[in-house]
Amino acid sequence: MRRALSWRGGLAVLAGAFSLLGQGERARVDSRFVSPSSTLATYWSALRDDDVEGASECLVDGGDGVPEPGTLWFLPPTSDLTLTSFRTLSVTAGRLLVRYEVRYHPRGSRVDLRFETGNELVREHGEWRIARGIGEASMPEWKPIPRTVDI
Repeated sequence: MRRALSWRGGLAVLAGAFSLLGQGERARVDSRFVSPSSTLATYWSALRDDDVEGASECLVDGGDGVPEPGTLWFLPPTSDLTLTSFRTLSVTAGRLLVRYEVRYHPRGSRVDLRFETGNELVREHGEWRIARGIGEASMPEWKPIPRTVDI
């Protein structure tokens, strides 16, 4: 036959439960990866600056598929780079498809350029990471930059 828990026993269980609160390791979320847009901005900023380590931190696999410094032939040295026109599609909880526009101003040029691209992002431990590019939109068509030539 089972005996009911006394009020002292209940109080001891409650005290034990409260003593365990806060005992785990605190979760630290890097502010660069708190949202899909901040992750993408961090990634493109790293690409613009030829920062392989910074770009690889933005990826789920940690670096497979990150271009080597100087290999982004379609993105010349750039003075200004912004991401706009975000459109998201939720695939599952913690997984998004994001299409957006990259606008940039090449150094030494008077022309602002742009292209549309997209990525799949995954949320891991409270941080968003880039899982992969979406189709051909990930690599825009190369267009040479008209520049003035000093003689």
